[in-house]
Amino acid sequence: MTHMERKWLVSHLSSHLGMRNFVIIGNKATTTPTFSLEDIPGTSGRLDILCRCVTAAFVLSHGIRRDVCVYLVLLGGETPKTVRLDGETLRHLNPDERTTAALLKKALVVPATPDWALSTSGIFVRTGGLANVLADLKGARMLCLREEGADIRSIAGCDLSGDVAFILGDHMGIAPKEGTVIEQAGAVAVSIGPVSLHADHCIVLINWMMDTNFFLGYGQGRSPSSD
Repeated sequence: MTHMERKWLVSHLSSHLGMRNFVIIGNKATTTPTFSLEDIPGTSGRLDILCRCVTAAFVLSHGIRRDVCVYLVLLGGETPKTVRLDGETLRHLNPDERTTAALLKKALVVPATPDWALSTSGIFVRTGGLANVLADLKGARMLCLREEGADIRSIAGCDLSGDVAFILGDHMGIAPKEGTVIEQAGAVAVSIGPVSLHADHCIVLINWMMDTNFFLGYGQGRSPSSD
């Protein structure tokens, strides 16, 4: 496939599908810009994990996904904050972790209120936690990635062509408080498989499933028990 053919395919898919939303919970992720880019894991509450999730959600071989929106829920401060990255207008995103962390650092400099405030192109910040994000996404089909969830293939045959939201925890998983919020929002708990995976790896797999219409295709005469 040529570069132009690939660009057309990505554009074609984006124009025919809804928005893919990834909500990543950073249980200890900092809400201030004081962390060091020289030691992101040790000074930011593991913001490095969220940076890798951003890369997994957006980055393609020759560009980024425009039909993706990522919400980073930062719970490591006195007041939760959320950073939103919108693929439609996102700029300056590179595959390396440090560049992404620098963009988030800029976003955390912006005075945050309950309303979205623009940081750099396609990146917004506000106060508020998971409940606020899920309220914004109430029109989307919500799936929460949990190790104890149902096999993700159990939703085979479902049409996910509209807006969909995938909710994931960081290395600490999802705390009971956030779990209650997710359940009240009507999210379905699903598991990608029997082996624990990093959140960014799950996002790569989800993007592949969505790219290939996995859920519709898997429903054609197959079931999880048949494998």
